[in-house]
Amino acid sequence: MLKFDDILKYLGDFGPYQKKIYFLVCLVGIGAAMHAFSQVFLVAETDHWCYVPELAKYETNCTGEHVYDTCLETVKNFSIPLEDVTDGCDDTPVYSNCYRYYIIYQYNDKCDHGWRYDRSQYKSTVFQEFDLVCDRYYLGALTSSMYMVGRLLGAVLFGALSDKIGRLPTLLITLITLCGSGVACAFSPNIIAFSAFRLIIGAATTGSFLVAFVIVTELVGPSKRVFAGMVTQFYFSAGYMVFAGLAYFIRDWWILQIVISAPYVILILMYWILPESPRWLLSTGRTERALKVIRKFEKGNHVMIPESVYDEMKANTKDDEKEAENPERKEGFPDIMKSPTLRKRSLNLFTNSLVYYGLSLNTSNLAGDDYLNAFISAAVEIPAHAFGLYIVDTKLGRRWSLCGTMIIGGLACILTLFAPSCEMEWIGITLAMIGKFCITCSFGVIYIFSAEMYPTPVRTSGVGVCSMCARVGGILAPQILLLSTLWEPLAVVVFGACSISAGLLILLLPETRNIKLPETIEEAELVKRPTSRKRTEMGKMTGSEKVVGSSKERYLVEKTPEGKDDLHNGLENPTIDVTDERAVDAATQTSGL
Repeated sequence: MLKFDDILKYLGDFGPYQKKIYFLVCLVGIGAAMHAFSQVFLVAETDHWCYVPELAKYETNCTGEHVYDTCLETVKNFSIPLEDVTDGCDDTPVYSNCYRYYIIYQYNDKCDHGWRYDRSQYKSTVFQEFDLVCDRYYLGALTSSMYMVGRLLGAVLFGALSDKIGRLPTLLITLITLCGSGVACAFSPNIIAFSAFRLIIGAATTGSFLVAFVIVTELVGPSKRVFAGMVTQFYFSAGYMVFAGLAYFIRDWWILQIVISAPYVILILMYWILPESPRWLLSTGRTERALKVIRKFEKGNHVMIPESVYDEMKANTKDDEKEAENPERKEGFPDIMKSPTLRKRSLNLFTNSLVYYGLSLNTSNLAGDDYLNAFISAAVEIPAHAFGLYIVDTKLGRRWSLCGTMIIGGLACILTLFAPSCEMEWIGITLAMIGKFCITCSFGVIYIFSAEMYPTPVRTSGVGVCSMCARVGGILAPQILLLSTLWEPLAVVVFGACSISAGLLILLLPETRNIKLPETIEEAELVKRPTSRKRTEMGKMTGSEKVVGSSKERYLVEKTPEGKDDLHNGLENPTIDVTDERAVDAATQTSGL
């Protein structure tokens, strides 16, 4: 049966036309990153204290920057009690955030007339707009978790919709949704409406990035698939960097929200420029449309496809239609849940996402300038993804690459506890960025690793399950950041411990570098750690097993308890290459099979 990969032999794995489409679709990642990390500045926490109407006139009479600071300090001294909580650099008590004097210097009472906010850095934030302070402090983290809930729903909804109606229509729906809900979010009348819009934005953000990722990977040949998947992460990181710059110049949250949402109008125009995925068209029997798209590829890449290839595609389509009339049972999502081995593998992305989003959303709580920290946090992702792109194909392989980066990243997070926070605050920031570098590197590698562990019939569903687990981690990350209210370093300690634990657990998974991708659930379960001696049947060679970690399928000979030779992995017997028919025949004759 002729597949699109066969046609790519004529078109090329990554020709000029594919490159144009690829880099255009990747622009979706820039906008997705802006919405993903907008929480850092939209809901940024600022210093706050109780508003005292009786003393408000003294504040308004102060003019000039230095005079205002002096007057404000005097007013706060008369109206706000001091607490023993310190800022970590000296022993000077700080003003209370949630209490005021009912009478000057007497009787503490809660803020019954609202709050005043420090607007020296942020002119307005959601934190200030909706008074997310004191008893309402948890609502700030709730908005971030609602966004992650939306991302989870979007992965399920738009992933299925893309397979049903096509890549381009689904991309159009997500971009329109992002543009509309993003602009509407800027005019939210209360925190409930803001959270609801954030949920919709989260679903559409995941949908747009997921569909864009599928489009670019379906356009290229096998030799460029890892490259295409990893480079999309560069656009995502670039979007985060651009957003940090926009936030520096735009200090009003609602204006910033409009600025990152309105440009989607331009991306919507891609619908009339981009072609539908020919791979999807062929797989769903839309041969006529697929032929038209392939003709565009042919022209754009300046190549010629023999007419016999087109004739074969038409013939294959008729056979596919007959087969579809009597479909046999196919493996799907339920089979992943029934398999204990695949269930365990699906949960690995949970911790990785938990730490990644936790460190990213925590940049505003680091010492130093918020905007610079966010920019650096985004900038380290570029070399991190480049490093991940390199190490996955080295002798380290997938397992040790993930194990090493997650353990080093976790240790860097924990070491921030011992970094000085005042005179040498750059040490803590450097350690935090090392942690972010390592977890970002592993974040890109684990997507490749996950896809290689699932069999072909459920590979998309398997990666979808991993994506759902990742969203759960993202949902919990903002809540874990609230632990800082109990003990400031506690959240970073949790992220570091989780990263180290996950890094060690990665070693329980199989190495997938250079193995033949499994085609069934049974084969996927047999992809064990290199020391595994589990056997399975392969054709007529009872007791044979594939060697894991080799560029070729090979078999080794071992004596069984019954006295017969058994084909097995990991013994000292000479390797028999199945590409050599004579070697296989000799082995089977010797074993009596």
